[in-house]
Amino acid sequence: MSIQECPESPMLEDEEGEEGRGVERESDRDSAVNSTLSSEISDGGRTGEKEEGIGLCLPGENQNKCFSHFHFLSHSSRLNEEQFEDYGEGEDGDYNPSSPCPDDEIRINGCSDLGSSVSSSAGQTPRKMRHAGDQMDVFCSQCCKRVSLLKDLENRLKNLKTNRYCIDYSFTFSPRGLCHKLGVSSSSRRLVSYLDKKVTELENEILMNGDVKSKLKQENIQLVHRIHELEEQLKDQETRAENMMEEELRRHREAYSRLEKDKNTQIELLTNRVHQLEEENGEMAISMIRLKAQTEKLDDERQRMTDKLEDTSLRLKDEMDLYKKMMDKLRQNRNEFQRERNTMQELIEDLRRELEHLQIYKLEAERMGSGRRSPISLSEYSTRTRESELEQEVKRLKQENQKLREQNEDLNGQLLSLSLHEAKNLFATQTKAQSLAMEIDHASRDQLMEALKEQEEINFRLRQYMDKIILSILDHNPSILEIKN
Repeated sequence: MSIQECPESPMLEDEEGEEGRGVERESDRDSAVNSTLSSEISDGGRTGEKEEGIGLCLPGENQNKCFSHFHFLSHSSRLNEEQFEDYGEGEDGDYNPSSPCPDDEIRINGCSDLGSSVSSSAGQTPRKMRHAGDQMDVFCSQCCKRVSLLKDLENRLKNLKTNRYCIDYSFTFSPRGLCHKLGVSSSSRRLVSYLDKKVTELENEILMNGDVKSKLKQENIQLVHRIHELEEQLKDQETRAENMMEEELRRHREAYSRLEKDKNTQIELLTNRVHQLEEENGEMAISMIRLKAQTEKLDDERQRMTDKLEDTSLRLKDEMDLYKKMMDKLRQNRNEFQRERNTMQELIEDLRRELEHLQIYKLEAERMGSGRRSPISLSEYSTRTRESELEQEVKRLKQENQKLREQNEDLNGQLLSLSLHEAKNLFATQTKAQSLAMEIDHASRDQLMEALKEQEEINFRLRQYMDKIILSILDHNPSILEIKN
């Protein structure tokens, strides 16, 4: 017993110190723990072989318990390692704050001292914030993964600590454990020193992780506050957007109602206009038929008027020829009358001179003696007979002159009657043209212009003809134009 207690005491002290330190430490490196466990298992295997070589007999129950316990520890370490690898290899895009994983329960229970956890804040975040804060969600998911990883490592270290107590107890109080401790004290010391170093490193990492955890808590709190602020801003924006949307909808409804009213009004106006145009179109069709009939009548009337105008033109030409002949005859008569008048004037002058000469001769004869009374009376008789003849000649010339004047007046009267007859004919054509004024009003523009030109030509010819008649009357007998009371 003394031999067993001597080598056991330093190992127990080391293991108790390691256990005391392991209570306060946490680690996330499963590879180191697994390596230590595998080394212990390998050492245990070697000590078992030594014990079998020495020939120590151990109870079957303790042996089975130890091996089963080692198998349980190795299996649990592998499971924890696989879980750790799952945490390390997980993608950030697969994390969903609204649907936490099964390890979140451990994380929530371990982080209950936080005012509001990241998962709860992420679960309370509306779906409409996700598309606006993708970077914030990724950062929060990483924080949650780290916190859950730390809590998982703490639990695994606690499990290792309890399992180590069982192993140490089994190795301490079993004969095989005593023999194993006696046989592998040197290797255990190396293992303990190695584990001490690893635990120190784990303590440092736990301290660093604690600082990171505190920083993550602060960042989480800031992010939660920021999320709440953003939620409030989002609510305000949604409220304003809803108000603006309602206002826009109201304005659009009003504008749509106004447009509907305007459209209905325009449709009514256009419908009325269409009916009015249809009525006007019907009236225009009726007027077109009536105007076609009137146009045909006017064409017939125009043809008749053209024929009459041609007849009148021919008659006018004949009358003008007759007028020229009568004017020539009148000119000849006037010339003859002028010649006769000149001859009569010369004859009258001769007779007057002869009468003066006779008067002078008579005065001279009265002054002379009575002896010459008989020849003077003869000469006086001859002069008296000459005077009587001259007087008769003068009377005859006066009568002829009177006849010529009467003939001239008759010719002028005939000329005037012919002129008036022609003027009446022209006025009759003009009155006939005026009688068709109402029908011409319904004629086309071209027809009216043609009729107007024809009427102007007729008026111009009539005016020329009247001017010629007046000039001829003024030249030959202006007394006809005198107005007598």
